[in-house]
Amino acid sequence: MSGKIWLRRILLPFLLSRAGLWAVGILALALLGSARERMPGNLLAHTPAALPLEIWARWDSEWYLLIAREGYAADRSLATYSAGYRPGDTAGFFPLYPLLLTILERLGVPEVAAGILLSNMALLTALTLLYLLVREEWDDHAAGAAVWVLLGFPFSLFFSAVYCESVALALTLGGFLLARRRRWGWLGLCGFFCALARPTGLLVAPALAWEVKERRGGWRGALALLGFPAGVAAFSACCGFLFSDPLIWETRQERWRGSLSGPWKAFKRFFESSPSLHGAHNSILEFCLALLFLVALVPVLRKTPRSWGTYALLCVMVPLGSTLWSFGRLALMAFPVFAWMGFLLRRDSSALAGYLALCLPLGGLLMAFFACGWWAG
Repeated sequence: MSGKIWLRRILLPFLLSRAGLWAVGILALALLGSARERMPGNLLAHTPAALPLEIWARWDSEWYLLIAREGYAADRSLATYSAGYRPGDTAGFFPLYPLLLTILERLGVPEVAAGILLSNMALLTALTLLYLLVREEWDDHAAGAAVWVLLGFPFSLFFSAVYCESVALALTLGGFLLARRRRWGWLGLCGFFCALARPTGLLVAPALAWEVKERRGGWRGALALLGFPAGVAAFSACCGFLFSDPLIWETRQERWRGSLSGPWKAFKRFFESSPSLHGAHNSILEFCLALLFLVALVPVLRKTPRSWGTYALLCVMVPLGSTLWSFGRLALMAFPVFAWMGFLLRRDSSALAGYLALCLPLGGLLMAFFACGWWAG
């Protein structure tokens, strides 16, 4: 890829989309004020930064910043909060992102700025890898459209927040690209770090088994896939040492999201309480998004490589096995859906503009929620 193409098809959409979100977030917090007074029991683990930076450090950001500063044995910091936190709740957040934060902080970057820098550099990397993958599968037009589709998705704000989403997506896309190019040793290393970014990194391994088979990876390819469970096993071993429970990270997730079952469970829980436009288990927004992603799975499974279809299926079905809570954010990992939409819209600029016209206002609203401290996803 030439530098000119990268500037026009990756950097420009990145800058335009992030600048828009940044402007909305700054205006929202400056004009509407913080919602923190209405939620006094929620975790506040960082020293508030300047307003342009502060808007990106909310909710899960507090956990990553806390772990980066104090490590996983930060239970004393949780004792003063009234939101029902328990010892070991830090284990619900996998270690790669806070580890990278710690490295940047030790290089002199302030904690919130470190998170914003890390997330956006990872996002640029992910966009580049997405472009390369889609271009190899289809063409430049589909690749460019896929970048816009991903950046325009309403929940894409989390790629730039102090969250692990962009790091996890970059490692996921890197794994798919390495498998395509039969770089089995590098794939194993990438898989190890992908699983250390978040537990759903494990979903990449069964999808890439198709790539290993189709590209005749043999024992080297099969061995590379072990990098994914090895990452989770390494973190589980650390949890066993720190908390005397190697699966405490799973217990914490189960307590907050519910136990895993079939993909109908999220819809069942939705109807168990009064629906809310945007909330937790009863979110109408996430309900509609889940239906749209389920519909999109049909052409994705038919029109994309089997590895992509398998991964998209797992990305959608596994979260629905517990709750709709945060489905929009978790769906950011389902890159084959965004890639297929890029292919669909590749030569129809008016349809792409229509998609962005629908999604960007909702993304701006979610950014305003997030910047002010309200729940966004």
